[in-house]
Amino acid sequence: MGEKPKLFDLIKVNEPIFIEDIIKMYPTRSRQWIDHELSELTASGQLVRYATGIYYRPRKNRESISELDVSKVIREKYIERDGKVFGYVSGDKLLKVLGLINCEPDVMIIVTNKEKSRGRKVRLGDKEIYLIKPPTEISAVNVAVLRFLEAVRLINISDRNKWTINRLEDYIRKYNVTFSAVHQYCIYFPDSVSKKILGTSLIQALISKERYG
Repeated sequence: MGEKPKLFDLIKVNEPIFIEDIIKMYPTRSRQWIDHELSELTASGQLVRYATGIYYRPRKNRESISELDVSKVIREKYIERDGKVFGYVSGDKLLKVLGLINCEPDVMIIVTNKEKSRGRKVRLGDKEIYLIKPPTEISAVNVAVLRFLEAVRLINISDRNKWTINRLEDYIRKYNVTFSAVHQYCIYFPDSVSKKILGTSLIQALISKERYG
């Protein structure tokens, strides 16, 4: 395999590499040729097939070979990679990350541009993941406001629950979520989301961020 060094040069040890990236590395080769070469490399132990379309170059010692960090695989396959953002966690995992709940979910829900269906389950390593197509294309520009609106959609909020409101207001300040951004993307979420915002002090926090930064 004359081009094998090129492939190995571009793969860091214990880093996931995806079939779409390998295909881009060999633009003049057929998919059949690529599949054949990957089969040879995995058979010889130079690459490990982690899951369908995912490989890695393991670190070896006398007794074992290294394993990938499943969280890194999930992040790079469905959420962000090489500075490009194309997904975010949802469900209880999102609420936990934002400090709104304490429980760790059994199934991670991810909204991602990589999914075109209304929802399906997949498994990576020991993690079960539920993938959902996004309400609109996700990017680094809009991911903060989409995550905010998703959190509002998922949780019951009112001004009586100051603890929840304070954490959402902290998020608004930390991630520069403005009234204009919320107004632009609210159309992709149920009407209940805008009603929750308008019915609580979140609206004042958004307007304040818009005016004063």
